[in-house]
Amino acid sequence: MTEKAKPNPQELEGDGLGDAPSAADAAADGADSAADGNGEKGADVVELMQELDEAKARAAELENRLLRAHAEFENYRRRVQREKEDLAVYANQKLVLNLLPVLDNLDRALGTPAAPGDEKLRQGVELTARSFRDILAKEGVTVIEAVGKPFDPNFHEAVMTVESDEHDDETVMSEFQKGYQLGDRVIRPSMVQVSKKG
Repeated sequence: MTEKAKPNPQELEGDGLGDAPSAADAAADGADSAADGNGEKGADVVELMQELDEAKARAAELENRLLRAHAEFENYRRRVQREKEDLAVYANQKLVLNLLPVLDNLDRALGTPAAPGDEKLRQGVELTARSFRDILAKEGVTVIEAVGKPFDPNFHEAVMTVESDEHDDETVMSEFQKGYQLGDRVIRPSMVQVSKKG
């Protein structure tokens, strides 16, 4: 029997089989590729998270700006409404102030002693003054109470002080001219005489 010739290792290297990668090399290359792929995916996730955080911050800022704008608009709306109501209430203030001296004169006429034979005239003046006061009351005009009250510079204007032991200090003793309010606003303070302890 003849023996088969053993292949020469150099011949095996030259046949192209020696150039094929081993299983270990292939596995290592696959692991490197997977690592590269996972690294890129990780970078994409980080970038997306940053963009999401930025978008959330922008949304929060826009929401805050919207809330501020809404609050400012509500304040503006309330201010305009209040000004509109004030205008409706106080629109006649100048006219009322111009008419108050007429009422003062009617009151002065009624304050004079009655003379014989002028009863009908006096009744007419009283009726006119009463009608005048009724009209002013409908417009929200009220008389400021003064005599016997403590002096209040918000409602009274002191034109004279008198020493008095009968009254408390700074009490309105008499009134020279009636004061009036229109709504909550003093449109003419009372001109008064105020007591002063001696």
